[in-house]
Amino acid sequence: MIDCEHMSFTYDGKRFVLSDVSIRIAQGEFVCILGGNGSGKSTFAKHINALLVPDEGTMTVDGMDTADEESLYAIRSTAGMVFQNPDDQLVASLVEDDVAFGPENMGVETSEIARRVREALAEVGLMGFETHETNALSGGQKQRVAIAGALAMEPKILILDEASSMLDPRGRRGLMRVCKALHERGMTVVAITHFMEEAAEADRVVVLDGGRVALDGTPADVLVQTDKLAHLNLEVPFACELSERLRSEGVDVPACIRERDLAHAIADRAEGRAAQAPIAHDGSTAHESGAAGAGGEEPVIAFEHVSHTYLDSSKARKNRGKKGGKTAAWGNDPNAVWALHDIHFAIRPGEFVGIAGHTGSGKSTLIQHMNGILKPTEGRVLVCGRDIADKKEATAARAKVGVVFQYPERQLFAATVYDDVAFGPRNLGLSADEVDKRVASSLALVGLDREAIGDASPFELSGGQQRRVAFAGVLAMDPEVLVLDEPTAGLDPAARKEFLELVAGLHAEAGLTVVMVSHSMDDLAALCQRIVVLKEGEMFASGTPREVFALNAELDAVGLGLPAARRMALALRDLGMPEAFSGFYTEDELVAGIVSACKGGAR
Repeated sequence: MIDCEHMSFTYDGKRFVLSDVSIRIAQGEFVCILGGNGSGKSTFAKHINALLVPDEGTMTVDGMDTADEESLYAIRSTAGMVFQNPDDQLVASLVEDDVAFGPENMGVETSEIARRVREALAEVGLMGFETHETNALSGGQKQRVAIAGALAMEPKILILDEASSMLDPRGRRGLMRVCKALHERGMTVVAITHFMEEAAEADRVVVLDGGRVALDGTPADVLVQTDKLAHLNLEVPFACELSERLRSEGVDVPACIRERDLAHAIADRAEGRAAQAPIAHDGSTAHESGAAGAGGEEPVIAFEHVSHTYLDSSKARKNRGKKGGKTAAWGNDPNAVWALHDIHFAIRPGEFVGIAGHTGSGKSTLIQHMNGILKPTEGRVLVCGRDIADKKEATAARAKVGVVFQYPERQLFAATVYDDVAFGPRNLGLSADEVDKRVASSLALVGLDREAIGDASPFELSGGQQRRVAFAGVLAMDPEVLVLDEPTAGLDPAARKEFLELVAGLHAEAGLTVVMVSHSMDDLAALCQRIVVLKEGEMFASGTPREVFALNAELDAVGLGLPAARRMALALRDLGMPEAFSGFYTEDELVAGIVSACKGGAR
């Protein structure tokens, strides 16, 4: 179905982004493409549906050469593509019109288009959203519209370029179910992803590095090569990492790429042994104990019974509490009126607070109240004691809160890195010397050298460097609170780890108050002192990570997952391991418990 032979490609005529790549994908194969940022994954994907054509070598799709202009229409009808950022792909103002766009351009009959739109929206859990405006949807909902648009074209090949990066855990599981169902019906699926659990479900895994094929084989062959994957700045599946760690502790378990397989292996290993009770835990972790801001300090941000609607407020009040229809399998109620309803909580100086919630739960709406981008329909938001509903007060409050949006590199606009970072301080009316100091210090904080890149165009930098420059521009405002909206979306594992370490350092060493929205339960568990969970615009839970992640069934019901260590602990408990496993939450205590349970027979 896809035959790429000795293909090379360059954007600038100087550096090859793809170099001598040969990959053959059979009809009906499910292939995952892995690789770090800049490895050539997206460039390869764009060759499959002829958005790009090789400079050297060939790319053939279903027997058609992508360099043949007369075949372009047929190739793009054959290969449907979903991009990483849905805003790059949505073209219509209404959901049903956007999904219908592809079939309409293919000349499909009107009645057939209606069927395809209906079935595609059902596949992605968006029934009932037909007449919703696309620009009013959350990022995850937009991504599902983009996926539906590709499915409505009924392609032979579905290409997903990190299409799950904006989805909540339930959305990612739903997308994988759709991919596997389409694969079983004979569709060829090519998925670019950074989620190793997704790669483990594919028929085959191809790893790119520096524009070349570094690894190619089944998930069982590729994903257990931990040393090679680490060298390529990639993660390994949690099950593989845990099985390796257990073997180093003397527990004889096989290398597994799927959590369920490892759980059964551990349970079998412990069965019948002279097991001791797992090690007890005091119920705290380093980032939970001694939490900053736990005392009586005045909050830096306070939500007082805040409600917000994007509709006319009188209409919203009239329909308060309306809950029409069932919640879609992937998301929230399309008839919901209030984006936020009766939100009441406070963030104190020095806290690291996580915001979690399913796609469309109101997370982005919530954080846009934190510096006055949005104002409450009801209730009030206080920032450092200032009411953001007051224009003058909001301006003063805005300088206290720095917001880093999804894909922060899209906030870049100036001709040079220096001018981009300096934009905020200059608007504060600071002296040239002070602006210069802030630019230098904020670039240093994010690991960039002003002398080396200050005069460069931010658009000539790598993706990771661009994200750091955008982050520096926020830090140059010297905020007291740093608000991050999915800050690691689209980053490879190495860049993601580096960025989160940077944020953790700013919190610990510079004393910044940090609020982070994330779909990664592992990131929230590792970094946050407190987690606030939203459900359909309302407060669902709030507490330490241990308290929140104890709500296993409840979190699953609202479309959220659990940290990997907690998932494994509960799976082991359900397989007959001691009841103490139900309280395990970190990898360290999980490993200690497993070693203790298997101690009688460990070799």
